[in-house]
Amino acid sequence: MMAVVSATSNGADENSFAVKEDKKGWLSKRTHFTHRWKPAWFQLKETKLLYGENEEKLLKTINLVGAVVEAVEGGDGSFEWTITPKDRKRTFFLRAGTTSEQQGWMEAICEAQLSSRDHATNACVVQ
Repeated sequence: MMAVVSATSNGADENSFAVKEDKKGWLSKRTHFTHRWKPAWFQLKETKLLYGENEEKLLKTINLVGAVVEAVEGGDGSFEWTITPKDRKRTFFLRAGTTSEQQGWMEAICEAQLSSRDHATNACVVQ
């Protein structure tokens, strides 16, 4: 299933949908060096994805403006996707518990990107 959301040149979408403010919850994040999956608390705030050990310790930030968000095609039945920020060389690997949870996060991230005045493209594709 693929959803495409179009945006006008001023950054507002054609349907004027509301951004899912403050989406939050537990996801798994693959660690940078050991490549192990570790649970982390994530919270979407405007065009930033904050994460940390728990809801009170959101110490790290992923800037979503201009980031590339892609679903990972895998045969193991996991619900993974990647976020590669525009201004960083690192790619973040995330995993949800269900396909609907994965879709919900990816759509919310897409909507957050489109809400930015600085978004890089006129369409955001969620697969």
